Amino acid sequence: MTFLHPEFLWGLLALSVPIIVHFFYLRRSRRYVFSRADLVERLRQASRPYLRLRHLLLLVLRLALVTVLVLLFARPVWSSRNLLSRRQGTSALIVWDVSPSMKPVFETSRALVQAILREGAEEEYRLLCSDSYLPQGGFVGPRVLEERIRDIQPADMGYPLAALLEKGDLLFQGASYPGRRVYVISDFQRSSEGDLSRLVGSSLGEVVLVPVSNTLKGNAYIDSVGLERIGHQYRVSFRLRGTVGYPYTVRVGQLLRKLTPGLYEEGLSDTASYVAFQIEGDGVEFDNRLYVGLGNGSASSHIAWGGPREARQAFERLHQVLGVEAKPQAVPSSSSVWVAEAGNLPTEAARWVSQGGKLILFPPVGLSPAAWQRTFLAEEVAFSGQQASYTQPLSLRLPEVSFWGPVFLQQPTSPAYVAEPLWLRYAYRFLPQAGRVLIEGEDGVPLLWEIPWGKGQVYLFAFPWQAASLGDHSLFVPLFTRLYEGHETQQGAWIGWLGRRTGFVLSALPEERPLLRHVASGRIWVPPFEYRAGTMRFFLGEEPIPAGLYEVEVGSRRVYLGVQVPLSESADTIFFQGDWSRTGVSVTVKRWEGGALVSEKGRRWGGWVGWVLLALCLVAMETYWARRLLRPATVPSL
Repeated sequence: MTFLHPEFLWGLLALSVPIIVHFFYLRRSRRYVFSRADLVERLRQASRPYLRLRHLLLLVLRLALVTVLVLLFARPVWSSRNLLSRRQGTSALIVWDVSPSMKPVFETSRALVQAILREGAEEEYRLLCSDSYLPQGGFVGPRVLEERIRDIQPADMGYPLAALLEKGDLLFQGASYPGRRVYVISDFQRSSEGDLSRLVGSSLGEVVLVPVSNTLKGNAYIDSVGLERIGHQYRVSFRLRGTVGYPYTVRVGQLLRKLTPGLYEEGLSDTASYVAFQIEGDGVEFDNRLYVGLGNGSASSHIAWGGPREARQAFERLHQVLGVEAKPQAVPSSSSVWVAEAGNLPTEAARWVSQGGKLILFPPVGLSPAAWQRTFLAEEVAFSGQQASYTQPLSLRLPEVSFWGPVFLQQPTSPAYVAEPLWLRYAYRFLPQAGRVLIEGEDGVPLLWEIPWGKGQVYLFAFPWQAASLGDHSLFVPLFTRLYEGHETQQGAWIGWLGRRTGFVLSALPEERPLLRHVASGRIWVPPFEYRAGTMRFFLGEEPIPAGLYEVEVGSRRVYLGVQVPLSESADTIFFQGDWSRTGVSVTVKRWEGGALVSEKGRRWGGWVGWVLLALCLVAMETYWARRLLRPATVPSL
């Protein structure tokens, strides 16, 4: 047994007070004045042994009352040593969450690991930190591992716990004992847990979950950045997240602003190579600093526009979000996205899409089945004429759309309806053999299809752009999301978030390699890369590297790049909600209270209500016996 507040045990010294009072009372003598012989008999009875036992009972009650009052404040609990299994021959794996969200409570988690090593009943231990799939060394004794954990610091990215524990047999390779136990020390942020269904059928033995109390309430962070060059200036747009209406102090380069959560723009000189954002006064500090490279050397990429200028404004937001530009062009050539009308497709369109292009296609006004048969899509997509006419604005339903990304970072409840109405006069009916609906009307009519075509995709709208009110419309949210998932080239703003794969492009020679130098520490990395026709494409986000500002060197080229902690670490405020019991493994939950691991299923003595009730009972009993035994002596009248 241990105590949550052992300093109150000094109160046990007060036990000497009722003992002193007891012996002092026994030394007292009572003086009776009498003249009758029957009073002698009363005095003789008052000295009998059972009366002394009553005084001893009163002493015991007083001692018990003092002890209970002391334990009420000291709060005894069973120590983790008594709660852990004493079965011999057990090897333990300690999984330590070192992701960014753990930084505010990291020393508490370190104390938890130390408590497990000191009080656990296992013979050997192995440590696995969440920033690596490989354990740190083999199984060793508790004292050896306790020395190793002193230098471990939180990382800027962590893998999901479910992914780390999926290969249980590999994690216990080299164990000297048959028994298996896994300790998981984490704040159990929803994004940190991952897909727990991956653990079904895994051979982990007993799993002990040790939650670390954490909160990100009121956390301020920047979740998206855009960059546009206008003349001799950069226009930087960004979105600040945090408590609604609360003013935060945000430094953008040399500019200091008081900002509440929302969208903002700032102008910067084009002579700068990067800009630093700093949120000051925020209690959660791991995501308060953000760097953005200002895009020197980014490869040219744009949307090839094969339609009329009047509809180009509908894709202005695509330019703002993805950093790509819509330019008039008769054929797609090297563009990654091409917008066109079905009646104006060149002969090379099918080959271009099958090689990986993305074709955004609008049907023309007055499309007929005969005209549709002349397009390359007629082989896979049937057309049966006009489907529906509308006289009222449409409410749109967006099925099966992931909103995670810099386009929209909140995932709406399903079904999600767009607040801004779409004015649409009519829509055609297409029936692809393969594909899925990205947007449909409230009446269930498909309005946007995603159709796979070779290595590329065709995004087929069911209406002509002349038959709809487009503009900067939220209709295109799912389209932007899908285009961003395959978008590798960052234009203008050179920034990437860990945990999400992002590609960057620079011109290079075949023999050149990209080198990333972390400006703060000087460490150098060679990221995964590939060479294509005079350009070097390298990727970040899947490997846990330190966040911060990087200098990218490819041959003689120098570019600055900002790498940030995962957005899920900043945005996800739900902790310990995963249903680990569905994994099929034996799960026990223990919590850290006052220097001890306390099992939620075990017997606990730390509750104060029981101690208060016991103290009140002892007070009542002590009062009763004290009044009965210590009342003043009475002398009968003569």
